[in-house]
Amino acid sequence: MQTSISKLSRLLLCAAVIVGLGAGCAGRNSNYPELAEVTGAVTVNGKPVENVSIMFDPESGGHASHGLTDAAGKFRLKYTGSTHGAELGPHKVTFIYGDADGPADVLPRKYADQTSSMNAEVTQEGPNEFTFDLKGK
Repeated sequence: MQTSISKLSRLLLCAAVIVGLGAGCAGRNSNYPELAEVTGAVTVNGKPVENVSIMFDPESGGHASHGLTDAAGKFRLKYTGSTHGAELGPHKVTFIYGDADGPADVLPRKYADQTSSMNAEVTQEGPNEFTFDLKGK
């Protein structure tokens, strides 16, 4: 009887270890390139701006990541679905103001009409926290 209980205990322990290891690997989708968490803020002439869509477009031609600023101008990038982050490497960064009920001239003209962008380098080491202060009228 004790042998059966001890075999059952070992079996349960092994199952728990396997489930634990699997859960640790489940956070990263192997179909995605290597990603890093990216956060930051967008301001216009030093003031935070809400409802600005920010896009990190990899210069390598990979999949773009995007985010939306909150009332404090803060954003967190999503790669796709519920996966956060951006591909490693240099990115072209563009901005679009997305509040249909807000004033049309929130972003300086050169950013609003997509004639200007900024650059950012996403690294594995981080920190990948960027503040973009869009200057102009």
